[in-house]
Amino acid sequence: MPRLIRVENRITSPLEDRGFTVYRGWSDTVADQLVERSEEPEMLEHVPRDHAERFVSKDRANEWYSENERVVYALGEKAALAGIAWFTKHPIEDYDAQYTFAIRMYERARGKGLAGAFMMAAHLDLEASQHYEGAVWLDTDEGNVHARRLYERFGYNEISRSDDRIRMVKLGSAPVKHSGPPVFYHPDPNA
Repeated sequence: MPRLIRVENRITSPLEDRGFTVYRGWSDTVADQLVERSEEPEMLEHVPRDHAERFVSKDRANEWYSENERVVYALGEKAALAGIAWFTKHPIEDYDAQYTFAIRMYERARGKGLAGAFMMAAHLDLEASQHYEGAVWLDTDEGNVHARRLYERFGYNEISRSDDRIRMVKLGSAPVKHSGPPVFYHPDPNA
């Protein structure tokens, strides 16, 4: 079974100051907790395939990890999984994008403004560990307004819509340049 490697870059230190650590890799603990976290109400609403297909059991989660070329990141708070992000080798040629990106923030981390920093840490590490500087794409639910705003702030742009899904691409994998520490986003409840 692959192991977890602690990620260290200019973004992870401020996350650690807040009690969160970023790891690259996979473990049985991650698989177990993904099964549990996929049952959270927001996950069932916005990413039902996690509970129904990807992470229906520990064995299925391990198969999911192994079946494609993936780079997986776990956001941990002590021994608990607070978020997961992954890049899967799945090219779309029109934009010379070799990887697709996905992120999940679970209840223990949601609303704390951590998603942007977690995304940035993962993107920076993908660039460094995989030596990848090309475009990255993602699909998101049209109704998930908070996720769309996060992706847009991060530099993803909409390229198409189909069946209540939006496809977005970020040209060049380097995150939005920011010279200081990561800015933690605090959602505006009035938006």
